[in-house]
Amino acid sequence: MRCTALILLALLGAARAQSYYEVTGDWGDRFQANVYIPVSQAVNGWTATLKFDKAVELEIWLAEVTSTSDGNTVFELKDMGWNANVPAGTFELSFIANTQGSAANLVGLWFNGQEVTSGGTGTGTGTGTGTGTTHRPSTVSTSHTHATAPTAAQSGTTLGVVPPVVGAYDYVDALAKSILFYEAQRAGNLPGNNRVPWRRSCCQGDGQDVGIDLSGGWFDAGDHLKLHFPLSYTITVLSWGMIEFKRAYEAAGEMANALDSIKWVTDYLIKCHPSKFEFVAQVGDTGADHAVWCQPQAMTMYRPAKKVTADQPGSEVTAETAAAMAAASIVFRENGDSGYADTLLQHARDLYEFADTYRGDYQNVIHDTPYPSFGGMNDELTWGAAWLYRATGEAGYLTKAEQYYDEYGISGGGFSWDEKQSGAMLVLYKATNKEKYKNDIVTYMSRKMPGGGDTYTPKGMLWLNEWGSCRHSANHAFLALVAASMGINTGQYREFAANQIHYMLGDSGRSLVVGYGHNHPVRPHHRASTCPIDGWCDWNTYNNWDFNENVLYGALVGGPDAHDNYVDDRSNFHTNEVAVDYNAGFQGCLAGLIQLTL
Repeated sequence: MRCTALILLALLGAARAQSYYEVTGDWGDRFQANVYIPVSQAVNGWTATLKFDKAVELEIWLAEVTSTSDGNTVFELKDMGWNANVPAGTFELSFIANTQGSAANLVGLWFNGQEVTSGGTGTGTGTGTGTGTTHRPSTVSTSHTHATAPTAAQSGTTLGVVPPVVGAYDYVDALAKSILFYEAQRAGNLPGNNRVPWRRSCCQGDGQDVGIDLSGGWFDAGDHLKLHFPLSYTITVLSWGMIEFKRAYEAAGEMANALDSIKWVTDYLIKCHPSKFEFVAQVGDTGADHAVWCQPQAMTMYRPAKKVTADQPGSEVTAETAAAMAAASIVFRENGDSGYADTLLQHARDLYEFADTYRGDYQNVIHDTPYPSFGGMNDELTWGAAWLYRATGEAGYLTKAEQYYDEYGISGGGFSWDEKQSGAMLVLYKATNKEKYKNDIVTYMSRKMPGGGDTYTPKGMLWLNEWGSCRHSANHAFLALVAASMGINTGQYREFAANQIHYMLGDSGRSLVVGYGHNHPVRPHHRASTCPIDGWCDWNTYNNWDFNENVLYGALVGGPDAHDNYVDDRSNFHTNEVAVDYNAGFQGCLAGLIQLTL
């Protein structure tokens, strides 16, 4: 046991002044609430005591109730084993309770035998009549049925030196929840270690129409399509963050979860590539999928697998998938799985040869894709070659990447699921140390800095597009942190990145990350989290104004308009949908900011 009595006294002395109690939903005879306990030093094993001002029937997921007393007003709790390790930061206990009349107040709180108060230095040892914590009605809203997201230490990984909470925001908690968001996007037969209790296995027949097992992968957004162009971009960027900011993932205790996260998709992409010049680029019909609102396991529509081949090529999606496989191969090699890395790298080589040899725009084959490539294949061909050079060190890939960079005018810049130009600048600068790539990224990013010409909201977010505005801001914050790690405009870029991410975490006046921080979104445009685990779900569910039934922890919503206006409205998919690519640069930024604290 790392926690001695002396450590506990110091730990709780620092925590007392910051704890609080928050009612997040009150329905007359039933309410939902969170208890937040600041923890200044990691503990291994914990107990807690909650004392209410009236009797309640408690339903709690993160703790075992060991006893009740004083007419069901005092509850003794202990950890569940899997969540015994609590890192420094804010420990959150969420629960639902039945009671008579309005929500109960919490009038006493003890953690590991020491009283925790919102002020003063209480010394209670387990029960009593202290004034405990403050009651703040309904400033943060969560779902009616959920389990709280595991923190870094609850995830089953081995902790390194857990980074401190810096300023107002717990980056480690946000990182852990972002990884959990990707687990909520899983299709296929869910594993035994599934951490999202409201998800069920689904779509296990995907690929039957083409004779391939295509179960697995991630749903793209709030719908249930599997779209491999933005999906592969997401894996490339997530892998990039795991390479550049590896120490952050390790220190946060999240590397194992992150590896498991991207492997869920790389395993799937391997299945989508059954032969050298054949790749499944999409699963599902856009029209049929978008016509229903239901749980993924309740879908009954035909879900066709749509291929690109040598006769009908799609260079954007195959080159991007090559980049994803190459980047992921580096991640797995650096983390001790060279056999799997070799498998990924062979697929990367074959997919890149496919993209480069048999050229064609993939939307000319996949006619209903919601993600047509507006910019064409040239940036993906450059980006894919650059990543293959980084994964292999083979000069031929570098020669090709540099040739295409010049030939196709990549220096103009851009970074999103459809624009890889500025990403290629940084990968090539890392590979060559050539000033031209550094100069190109500096020129491009100068337009993104405050006063550089691009739009900023009044509260300070870089605003480039109404559709997923947070996503675009986070992408450029990620570029800035990667560039800064290479010694490019270090102070300016880190400040810019921190300001953009802090806007999303709460500097705007509210959190834009589901399940994190103050007044976070409760109605993201997302079918599975909107619907009850079992039971009917349809467009009536979509159209009501209730909170989503389940909390989609860690999902970055689309974001505000150019004037900082944001309405938590499920029907507005510009501002309130979520998507796998939205969280990619955002998650990399969280890791980059954590690494700065190490």
